[in-house]
Amino acid sequence: MKRVVGTVVGVAAGVGLLSACSPAQLPLAAAWLGTDGQPVVLVKPCGHDRAGDIDLGSWTEEEMADVASETAESPAAESPSLGTGWRTPLVGPPLEPFGTTTFPLFEPPRSWRTEATGPQTLAPGRTYSLTFKVFGTGVKYTGDLYFTAKDLTSLRPGQVWADDRAMSRDDFDDLVDDKC
Repeated sequence: MKRVVGTVVGVAAGVGLLSACSPAQLPLAAAWLGTDGQPVVLVKPCGHDRAGDIDLGSWTEEEMADVASETAESPAAESPSLGTGWRTPLVGPPLEPFGTTTFPLFEPPRSWRTEATGPQTLAPGRTYSLTFKVFGTGVKYTGDLYFTAKDLTSLRPGQVWADDRAMSRDDFDDLVDDKC
């Protein structure tokens, strides 16, 4: 019983601390399928801001349940990385800050020196998360995008997936303007 109470108190305190200091999460990225059927993304930091970190992760519902179970058993344990994706390295030269950028999802610009994890293809049953960070004195805000293969295949010509829904590219530009 003490372990359960300790875990609940620890998680509540951690959530409280993180929520009080969390940067704004803004829907500043969009995805769609290119003419070749491969996913393409657009990241669009606000105004003249430049992002300094970006990564792609993915998971299945089963993988998330496994992580939740492992975390409940050992809250201090580091979260395992999940599924297909890539990230900019934590060591070595920092990522050159970038502004608005469009690229194939599984072929980020070479200058980012990303490290891939798992197959670099869009797969059914996986949820994808693309996140980039804009820094000020700390993390100023993050740009976030969540989608599935089904989300992208459901798009009509000229539509993108952003902010958990399909929209026109003009509507995406308006969304970014409103959030920035």
